[in-house]
Amino acid sequence: MDLLLPGPSLAEWLLATLADKKVALWTGPDAGRGLGGRAARATTTMLRERLGWVELAGASELDALVVVATLDGVEPPADALAAVRGGGLLVELAHPPKVPLWRPSRWAARGELVRRASASRAGLWLGRGCFAVEQWAPIDAPRVLVTCGRVRAIPGA
Repeated sequence: MDLLLPGPSLAEWLLATLADKKVALWTGPDAGRGLGGRAARATTTMLRERLGWVELAGASELDALVVVATLDGVEPPADALAAVRGGGLLVELAHPPKVPLWRPSRWAARGELVRRASASRAGLWLGRGCFAVEQWAPIDAPRVLVTCGRVRAIPGA
């Protein structure tokens, strides 16, 4: 993630960005492992309790959707953005999977994974109708890639 610009503190940014908004959380089944995953899950758990986020199942007219996932892991369902109103915010907190200690090129493998996956994630969200997509690494959550963007309004909806 050394190629990404450093961003603000994740918890403070999420708190300021999502306060007084109707927000849902989607967590991938393989998310939360490793240092980056634990940081992302702990942050979202704390904010979910403080801000009263709603359940994604059956939600509509959301102001934002927060996704916690593993890079190159299970992708969020294609219809997850359908619950977010046009102009709403998508925030994905992704982390690389744990790389085994015995792997000789562990750090090189992690860096290459993040470079490939960051481009793939941006393409995924652009392909699903997001715009103004940006990526950055928070200063307080090591090994977390933040991808955020706006959800395009569906014509006729």
